[in-house]
Amino acid sequence: MQQKIKKIKEPIVENAVIKWSDNLGFYLLVFIIFIIPLYFNIKAYDQFELPKLTLLRILTSILFGIWAIRELEKGTISFVKTPLDIPLLLWIVINIVCTIFSIAPHLSFRGEYENFAGSLSNINYVILYFLAVQFLKNTKQIQILLIALMISGFLICLYSVAQFFGYDFIKWNEESVIKGRYFASMGNPNFLGALLIMIIPVVISYFVMAIKNRKNSLIFVLFAFFILLYIALFGTQSRGPFLGFVFSFLFMLSYGIYKLYKNLLRSSELQHVSFNSLLFALIKKYRIWIILFFVLMGIAIFLSLTIGKNATKRITESIADIKGSLSQSRLHIWIPALKIIKDYPILGTGVDTFKAIFPKYEGLDFAYIDGTNVSSRTAHNELLNIAATMGLIGLAIYLLIIFVFIKLFYKPFAAINNFEIKLISLSLFASFIAYFVQNIFSFGVAAINTTLYLFMAIQAFIYNSIYGEKKLNFALYPSSEKSTKFIFQIIAVIISSFFAYKAYILLSADYSYNKGKILGNVYGRWDLAIKEHIKSVEKVPLEVKYHVYLGLAYEQMALRVDDRAKQIDLINLAIKEYKKGIELNPANSYYWGNLGRIYSLFARIENNPEYYQQSIYYYTEAIKKAPVTGLFYHNLIELYVRNNMINEALQVFSKLEFCDKKLAANAAFLLGNVFFTGKDFARAIEFYQKAVTYVPDFLQAQFNLAVTYATLNDKNTALTLLQDILIKKPDFDKADEINKMIKQLKR
Repeated sequence: MQQKIKKIKEPIVENAVIKWSDNLGFYLLVFIIFIIPLYFNIKAYDQFELPKLTLLRILTSILFGIWAIRELEKGTISFVKTPLDIPLLLWIVINIVCTIFSIAPHLSFRGEYENFAGSLSNINYVILYFLAVQFLKNTKQIQILLIALMISGFLICLYSVAQFFGYDFIKWNEESVIKGRYFASMGNPNFLGALLIMIIPVVISYFVMAIKNRKNSLIFVLFAFFILLYIALFGTQSRGPFLGFVFSFLFMLSYGIYKLYKNLLRSSELQHVSFNSLLFALIKKYRIWIILFFVLMGIAIFLSLTIGKNATKRITESIADIKGSLSQSRLHIWIPALKIIKDYPILGTGVDTFKAIFPKYEGLDFAYIDGTNVSSRTAHNELLNIAATMGLIGLAIYLLIIFVFIKLFYKPFAAINNFEIKLISLSLFASFIAYFVQNIFSFGVAAINTTLYLFMAIQAFIYNSIYGEKKLNFALYPSSEKSTKFIFQIIAVIISSFFAYKAYILLSADYSYNKGKILGNVYGRWDLAIKEHIKSVEKVPLEVKYHVYLGLAYEQMALRVDDRAKQIDLINLAIKEYKKGIELNPANSYYWGNLGRIYSLFARIENNPEYYQQSIYYYTEAIKKAPVTGLFYHNLIELYVRNNMINEALQVFSKLEFCDKKLAANAAFLLGNVFFTGKDFARAIEFYQKAVTYVPDFLQAQFNLAVTYATLNDKNTALTLLQDILIKKPDFDKADEINKMIKQLKR
């Protein structure tokens, strides 16, 4: 027998503080689900993820303060219990443990810069879930929350379409924008797509409600909104989100067909008829729904072949060649991720350390596809990423959360009689499906994770509405003790304000970091850049990125001053910051490479062999941590050449050839020059030829090759090479010299 949704009866209280807290806490939840997807801040260097997380942390701190004031007013701390409590508490525990035992604990706490997906963020989402559960009281509140999300999604869609037509109120840096793909307020097309596919099922559920209630104007609005969402989704050209949309849509469609069939089957006149008769009756009774479905599909196909033709082409090509598509986009990350799991099976490398450890395991195919001297932010697969950074224990807890959430949806679903709540529950689970399907190829960020955890809280409320709400109560003191109550409430406000302030400081530091980068890189004012970078380090001393770029500013300033004593002081300051970078994130190969470079500079200035040895040591360590990153091999070869350690340079060169042909061309050019100077012309030709082979338009190497052949009196080869240079680039800077050489060679 189906149960009716039970209204959770709250004791009628006249206490104004409790009423105020309940209302303010709920509307703060509404504001969170509305504003987090929309918010970004162009004053920060990280304009999207860090501002969103900062705002989320501030609002969560305030929400915690409001909840604490409410509970302290009652004199009893009450927790609404849900089936997800234990799995989420285990998730907090494993985050803390994996942070403590991380290869870089400070990094794991705050998260890798750009991701900020450390234990701090993961715990924040869980706290948001628990607080949301405490403030949700009735189904009307659920409706308000979802409407707020849809309004936010509508505004994001408008921004997306505006970007398509070239109307953007922000002039974005071209290097940070993927041309032809929308990103709106999410900063990345994949993240935008992920958010949209979580909103679409909710819009579909409200669209069906509007049809059932015959609200024609609302039907038109929601239908137009769905089309807008579909256009925006295609504009992202993101395959993972589109796949998530397909799976979630098919889930809702399958349930809809099943319900129509079951309803028809219950009709007394159709109890004993053939399948064909039943199918005909189904079409006849629900013809409006069927027509509407085909109209929707027709519009979708039309949009896919017009506005979304680029996305359609990208998706169809991926489907036609699944193996090739995966090898071009994800397998070169997933395979190293599996190797990391094999080496760190229990607790992983530490929360959000994938980018730091990945270069040690990456293969050449990653460099060929994604570019040299870069690292992957995550495993681009949520399950692999968790297993790699939080071990198999972390993965097991994560899978437990998924299992319990499925149960949270499935167990009470059949017992829900309220049509609207049933449809909402269905749509939330469809959004859940969309999230996890797209995260097979991507990863969660602030906006979509916030939405996910609030959806989980809503589903938990629905579950409690069916099976009855249970609370865990801790009596503190009689509610009549006003002075005690007031003191504790003041403490709660102070704690809440402290965490909100600390969250803001993180963003404030990024303002200074951004100013420092602009002053240095754009205006060349490294003196002013240093001051801004010092501010960022002082505000957030445990952010490794700020230390590294302060070191870089010192290094750049050292290259620009004439005073030798000041130059040495600046280099020492740079070394100090680079070493701090290694202390905070010892797995990052580039931080070791920074020390290799600065000690090389120090050795040239001081003419001290000891510093050359230091430089060699740090470059060697960098190579150990990133065996296929060509930059470190190249820099080490330069160092060896400068110290006339040619045999050592040749040994490193053979490895560089394997890793990076472009950098190998430059190293071959350097070695060619060494052999030419030493009159070993045969070896000079060998290496100049390698340089030209690896980079055919390396004209300086081709010129030197021609000069070497001319020196050996091989006039024909030299002439051919020189004439070819002028054909390739008539305005080559040595064109006059080449013309003179050609005349001499033709004599």
